[in-house]
Amino acid sequence: MTREPTLVTTILGSCVAVALYEPTKRIAALNHYLLPRPGDSSMAGSLRYASVSLPQMLENMLEVGACFERIQAKVYGGARVLDNVGLGESIGKHNIDFALNWLKERKIPILANDLGGTVGRKIVLNTFDFSVKHQLMNNSNRIDTSGGHVSLISRIARVVVVDDSAAVRSIFSRVLNQSGRVEVVAVARDAFEAREVIVEKKPDVVLLDIEMPGMSGVKFLEKLMQHFPLPTIMVSSLNPEDDAALRALELGALEFVQKPDQFDPNSLRFFAEGLVQKVLAAASSLERVKMAPRRPRVEVRKTIQTSGEFAEGINLVLVGGNGGAHHELEAFLQSLPSDTPPVIVSVSSISSLLNVYLEKWKKLTRLQLKVAVDGLVPLAGTVYFAPPQRHLTLENIAGKSVMRLQEGAPICLQIPSAEALFQSAIKAIPSGKLKGVVSILLSGLGSDGVQGLLQLREKGCQTIVAHPESSVFAFAPQAAIAAGAADQVLHPDELATVLMRFRSKAAV
Repeated sequence: MTREPTLVTTILGSCVAVALYEPTKRIAALNHYLLPRPGDSSMAGSLRYASVSLPQMLENMLEVGACFERIQAKVYGGARVLDNVGLGESIGKHNIDFALNWLKERKIPILANDLGGTVGRKIVLNTFDFSVKHQLMNNSNRIDTSGGHVSLISRIARVVVVDDSAAVRSIFSRVLNQSGRVEVVAVARDAFEAREVIVEKKPDVVLLDIEMPGMSGVKFLEKLMQHFPLPTIMVSSLNPEDDAALRALELGALEFVQKPDQFDPNSLRFFAEGLVQKVLAAASSLERVKMAPRRPRVEVRKTIQTSGEFAEGINLVLVGGNGGAHHELEAFLQSLPSDTPPVIVSVSSISSLLNVYLEKWKKLTRLQLKVAVDGLVPLAGTVYFAPPQRHLTLENIAGKSVMRLQEGAPICLQIPSAEALFQSAIKAIPSGKLKGVVSILLSGLGSDGVQGLLQLREKGCQTIVAHPESSVFAFAPQAAIAAGAADQVLHPDELATVLMRFRSKAAV
């Protein structure tokens, strides 16, 4: 058991490992037991047995301050590795049954499990974010994504870089290869070279320039999605062509990255960190099998988590997210009435293409859509968006919440950052009025907005997290759910219905 960021590894056959986690204080523990109970009294106190080690593990966590009601679990192992001697199925099954029953009796939710089968497992627990990599001993790889940060594929991600600029190809290759987690397996100058190397190398991710001679990146993306669909990240200049950018997203591109300033070391460093994160997330993305163009709206499904009802008097809505959030935002905006309380949006993945999105969305919504202005008090019926390269925050001036635009380094690798917006709301809005605020976290990479959302919920703010099934990148929503930051977990089409059930025309 530890409160420090640690990687804990164990190998399981018919044994079972139970991992426990308390997200608010990041207390994690892992055990590995051989059998459910000791066979004789001489072994009654041995931690080899689940009946001893599981209660001890839980007691240790509570002694250092873990909140019992917040503890979560993941369970692994119980394989039938001894079938040839007639014992494996019985041992593994009994071990699994004991763990599941023990957790059920204590009402500890199980976030993930990988149980049974006929081969052993190696598992690696990250105690900081509760992510678990697990590898079957027949060399196939698995990973769950219910941890607090980007869950990485359990091997090096393979990438093809397609760009007509030799300098850009060189920078991207150097940045990715130096990470130790990504390998550039090929580069291409144009779509015709790209077609050959993609078929030959079969990469996990394609980095594709939006503007190339001969055949544009968008035209090539359309052909790629038809015949050889792969997770694709578009690469653009500072001012990408509006129609091309929008078309690429409609075709199924997961994200955009802007070409870096190769002469600015700080800019290049943040670019490198963000690019590696996006590539790993794309390679790990659950959307890999869903590369077909998306519908603007998502089918409504049953809410999977509800913790209480919203109080009446909603007077401000905060929205955060990054990669892939534009799909959810579009569905959300389409269904909002004109008298919606002011909505403030900090989504980094749309900021560089903000004019593109605003022109499209203005035709779909009854609300006013505006770029946030420093010093302005947000008004009902209006949605305010963080501009490029500025953090959008709130400040209390004369009892009113005023929008502020601030320069600064990326937070959680994002600028603008949802974390910056959420944290500022805690300071700017009196605690008694936070009950009238709704905060929403949409699709995103990493952990941007997760801690801020959790703290807002603890202060009385109502919180909603996008359903992971509807998210292009489910990492941030899953992290928020695991941390206990969500009052409700909803699909995009459900957001407005729930929100407007308690709408108010009053502005903060």
